[in-house]
Amino acid sequence: MERVAFREISRLAIPAILFNVVEPVIGMTDMAIIGRLPEHASEAQGGVGLSAGLISLLVWSLAQLRTAVSSITSQYLGKNKLDQIKSLIPISLFASVFLGTFAWLSTSYFYAPISEFLYAKSSPIIMEQAELYYTIRSIGLPLSLFIACSFGIFRGLQNTSWAMVIGLVGGGINLLLDLLLVNGFWKVPAFGVAGAAYASLISQFVMVSLCIVVIQRKTPFDLFFIRSKVNELKNMLLIFANMFVRTIAVSGTFIVALRFANRYEELKEGTLAAYAIGINIWLFSSYFIDGFSNAGNAISGKLLGERNYQKLVSLRNDLLKINIYIGAGLSLLYGAFYFLIGNLFTEDLEVRTIFYSFFWIVILMQPFNSIAFSYDGIFKGLGEAKALRNTLLIGTFLIFVPILFGVGSAFPTLYSIWGAFSAWMIFRGLSLHFIFRKKYVIGKGI
Repeated sequence: MERVAFREISRLAIPAILFNVVEPVIGMTDMAIIGRLPEHASEAQGGVGLSAGLISLLVWSLAQLRTAVSSITSQYLGKNKLDQIKSLIPISLFASVFLGTFAWLSTSYFYAPISEFLYAKSSPIIMEQAELYYTIRSIGLPLSLFIACSFGIFRGLQNTSWAMVIGLVGGGINLLLDLLLVNGFWKVPAFGVAGAAYASLISQFVMVSLCIVVIQRKTPFDLFFIRSKVNELKNMLLIFANMFVRTIAVSGTFIVALRFANRYEELKEGTLAAYAIGINIWLFSSYFIDGFSNAGNAISGKLLGERNYQKLVSLRNDLLKINIYIGAGLSLLYGAFYFLIGNLFTEDLEVRTIFYSFFWIVILMQPFNSIAFSYDGIFKGLGEAKALRNTLLIGTFLIFVPILFGVGSAFPTLYSIWGAFSAWMIFRGLSLHFIFRKKYVIGKGI
């Protein structure tokens, strides 16, 4: 069977891994630095966790133009007809900024009631820290969506190196400013939680500037090339709509899980901070594994444009093997440094004890998560937004929610959340496996 060369896969995957892990590394660094504040450290961690949950919900939901534009760009690259979508690219970028601005203006002023609705009430200190962090970070929502859409364009052009460089520069600036602004340095005052938010905002401005330079100088597209006829606009909006619904389901699981963790905080102090540490490690692992999935996203769209289905199936096989190895490697690494990882995040003994009690579930799930992420990347490249949407809706409402509510009612601990996440991920991987096999293996006679 004709195969995609490993060199081609790794050329896209390795830079993608590096820029993918920047965001979760920043999040984990925020948590670690905030966890060492002299006062109310665990409450500050919990507050940042609440705000980050809402920011993730908005970014994941509205950034799906990235998936649409990446899929369309890679398919037109395979057809050698990029000139036909020159007007689509600037429209997608300006639409991203508009969506981000709307999200910022409509949520920042009403953060308190929105947060109470999503997560239920928490302690006054946690809510105060959460609102402070969100009010600053939400200013960067239009910047986040512009960056995400730009990275989708780069991926569609089969170049993840540009995103890697921009991500590493932004991440480096963020980490440096975190160290300076959270606890203070020399004549720089300590801003605490606000300092972490300012650090993220400044780094986003830098990343947007770099994205604009790359688009204008390194790609065949122009930010200001807009004509009356826009090819693939309807298709882009359709993919966006399906992926938006899908991502609402994804984000909804994290919101519901965070709400339960907040409820458990009332039963045992330190639970919310422990969950926030665990979910940051889960997301770091997801982004790390997703590097090769991004390569699958870019290459599968190109192969679809070429109508090369044999190579597509071989790409699926190779990505599954590679990602399972990566997932198993992460599991071994986390297992080897089980207790050291908890010590890195917090000095609070109670928080560490709760974290250690469930961390083994996060470790065991990494190889299973890798299967779901492999198929996610391939299906996004193929533009199979409907299949991704349906899988997530079924998994969320028939798997995740019933398990969380059922087990959570009987055993109100974080085990219910991680058990629901585990079943949800296994279902996602299996369902997409059978859909791909039916349509592209059996359906194409391969």
